[in-house]
Amino acid sequence: MKFFFNANNKSQVSVLRRAGVKNIMLTYKYVGERAKQYANGFDDVILGPGFDSDMKKYHEYIEDWNHDVLQYDDQDNIVNNYNNWKEGLEYNPKLIPILHQNYAQSLSVFRPNLKGDRIALGKASSRSNEDSQLRQLPQNYSYHGLAKGRWMNRERNHMVDSIDSTTWTSGMRGRKTDVWKGQSLLFGDKGRTNTSIIQLACQKNLIYLSKIGLDPKELINGDKSALMIAPLALYYMPMFNDLGCYKENFKI
Repeated sequence: MKFFFNANNKSQVSVLRRAGVKNIMLTYKYVGERAKQYANGFDDVILGPGFDSDMKKYHEYIEDWNHDVLQYDDQDNIVNNYNNWKEGLEYNPKLIPILHQNYAQSLSVFRPNLKGDRIALGKASSRSNEDSQLRQLPQNYSYHGLAKGRWMNRERNHMVDSIDSTTWTSGMRGRKTDVWKGQSLLFGDKGRTNTSIIQLACQKNLIYLSKIGLDPKELINGDKSALMIAPLALYYMPMFNDLGCYKENFKI
């Protein structure tokens, strides 16, 4: 499965390049005209509009966008959502539709005019509802889960072949990170009393820290760039390796 790391600024994009990440998701609302520049160096890129962005500007921008691109969506109204997609097709014929609310019902609205087999799955009424609806979808399409990081460890029924998530930014946002098959870590001032736990996690995943060039001392000291990259080395790299999809997601 491909994992698209969602990045919304230059610093995040730089960190992902440094880590050898292959797949990135960009949001037009935050990156604007810089999207093409930020896409450089990645194998696969998805561009989405972002909530409350300018639909007209977005449609004009995607006219010469050469990577995967999501429709300007309406989470609350299936008909409006479909009409937005139809309008967007005039600018980019490869525009990927997004299903919200009731996936099967939404798909029935889109299906008569679908040309490709790529579909994105958005927001339903609840997580459990999303999970149950996924199992009811036809298997002749390829599905991307929007902000569905939890599907990474689930049985995907050979349908969901990619997802995206912002959870990798937890190092900077909350000064913490999960550790694959280990104890979650706190960094900076919050973690100064837990240096032994941080050192143990780093030693366990030393091969990934070495690939990225991350010094454990930088983590203990709360270095900004180290905090940004830590979740990649301590969680995502070892997880993808265990799940057998490392080469789909990292170059190094």
